[in-house]
Amino acid sequence: MPEPGSDEPQPLPVVGQRSSPPVVPEAAFSIGRLDRSRVGAVVAVLSGKGGVGKTLVSALLATELHRHGARVGVLDADITGPSIARVFGVRVVPQLSPDGLHIEPLVSKGGVAVMSMASVTAATEIPLLWRGPMINSAIRGLFKDTAWPALDYLVVDLPPGTSDAPMTVFQSLDPDGVVLVTAPTELSAEVVAKAASMAKTFSAPVLGLIENMAFFTCPHGERVDLFGPSRGPEFASRMGIPFLGSLPIVPGVPALADAGRIEEVRSPEAAIIADRVRLLVDRLRRARTPPAGTAGGTPPGD
Repeated sequence: MPEPGSDEPQPLPVVGQRSSPPVVPEAAFSIGRLDRSRVGAVVAVLSGKGGVGKTLVSALLATELHRHGARVGVLDADITGPSIARVFGVRVVPQLSPDGLHIEPLVSKGGVAVMSMASVTAATEIPLLWRGPMINSAIRGLFKDTAWPALDYLVVDLPPGTSDAPMTVFQSLDPDGVVLVTAPTELSAEVVAKAASMAKTFSAPVLGLIENMAFFTCPHGERVDLFGPSRGPEFASRMGIPFLGSLPIVPGVPALADAGRIEEVRSPEAAIIADRVRLLVDRLRRARTPPAGTAGGTPPGD
């Protein structure tokens, strides 16, 4: 696949559609699916590995989708380490909706709807010492108790690991697509491969792999592979999933994220990846949508 940003045509990976309902590893711990009628498509961002920049990727993906004119929301499912609200610059406590039954999502300067446990608790320095069932309830509550506007895409930033929180999202929201994030190291790829297997266990379509922190470009134009040569295509091939592209290390981006100004980042690579994700998700939704006039009707959010 050509490097993102090149002038060569970018082939669209082919992704299979679901053929059966999600399979739950432990039926006794199965939880019901939440009402997604106001959300067109749920895109889960998963790594299994901490420190690969998954929150940054989630934020850039949401930002680029919104730039294309889509109505986008972000759900921060990393309950014990929420960061999405900060990078989008929304630091106030959400207000109750007019009916008093829900909370209004916060809205970034650029217009992205955001909901995070950090916003609800308004506490950034106090750790949440919660066990699994509490985390499950919190994630479900953040989604169902939020008065989401009609959305084309809801990007869900998942925490590291393959246990309670990701499982809750897979069972409750039944993602339309999963984006995996890795760094260009063998250690990262080994852990992310487990996350890919988890997604497949729940019959969630894996859209592909993003290689973050793949390289750094010096001011005089030299490319430096800080963590070794880019191996994203190799890792994706080994996992049996498409390769969506590589994201470079860009000086200044961490400072913008810290300042809540992530929407000011302009990344040609992120724009190409977001376009691929959008096309893949839309293709999968069309494949699952019955023709007009047949049972099933129009998918939610259209």
